[in-house]
Amino acid sequence: MKTQPSITSASPLKRILRAGVYWALQPTFIIVSLYLAHTYASIDAHTLFIVVAFCLITLLEIVIPARPEWKKSAGENVALLGFVVVSGAAYAAIETFYEASLFTWMAHLSQAWQLDIWPSQWPIVAQVLLIFAAYEFVNYWYHRASHRWEWLWRLSGHSAHHAFKKLSGLNAVANHPIEAFFLILPRAIVGFLLGGEAVGATFVSLTAVTAILAHSNLQLNSAVVGWFFTTNRYHIHHHSKVISESNTNYGCFCILWDRLFGTFQDAKTNDTGIGDSQPSYKAMLMMPFKR
Repeated sequence: MKTQPSITSASPLKRILRAGVYWALQPTFIIVSLYLAHTYASIDAHTLFIVVAFCLITLLEIVIPARPEWKKSAGENVALLGFVVVSGAAYAAIETFYEASLFTWMAHLSQAWQLDIWPSQWPIVAQVLLIFAAYEFVNYWYHRASHRWEWLWRLSGHSAHHAFKKLSGLNAVANHPIEAFFLILPRAIVGFLLGGEAVGATFVSLTAVTAILAHSNLQLNSAVVGWFFTTNRYHIHHHSKVISESNTNYGCFCILWDRLFGTFQDAKTNDTGIGDSQPSYKAMLMMPFKR
């Protein structure tokens, strides 16, 4: 039987590339994100960085995948991209709806109650890390509830995000369109309670790139950055087919809350998804409406 070549049998160039990616890729992206925040870079600069980071991660997944069996065919990538486009369009529409209703109401209420307690005198990098952790704190509890409460698991469509058998960076935004109603709320709640929306644009690249890396098919080091930031070793374990393993590591960006609330687990993941095979995209879209 033909087997995949081991890391040690790879060419010297690939071994060097694997080592560089393993030790430096995520720390470098974190440093660049914080540098952009520190320099008050425009949202366009953050967007450009996200696009470049995604393209680089995708290229590396092709050249040095951690799991060669997860490499997708052209057809699989096109189908996944189509699902992501539909999800993104829904997210944009729902965000526009929230902006015109809930967000406006919450902003007025926050001003009336003088809830803005954001430490704006702190260095911008410290503010970014604070809103990063605060956002994840709210998202952590929604995410944990969506796995523990069957009705929320189904209603939110979160099961669709877990249905994929092959993970890659693109899976970071492969969510059911309905789940946008839930994913946008943590940001609004943090902005309402703390007033941290003032630095919202400066932490967008940190969350986006961390999420892409967390789903990536690459070998990344978790020893240092993994104490605070989510790494793909931890998040892929959250996508495990084994339910007891999937009910761990709820932090999509920041793993700190899992460590504090006892849901952290560092272990090898053998298989992902919610079944023996990946459902069709039509079946995924129907998940919120079927038990």
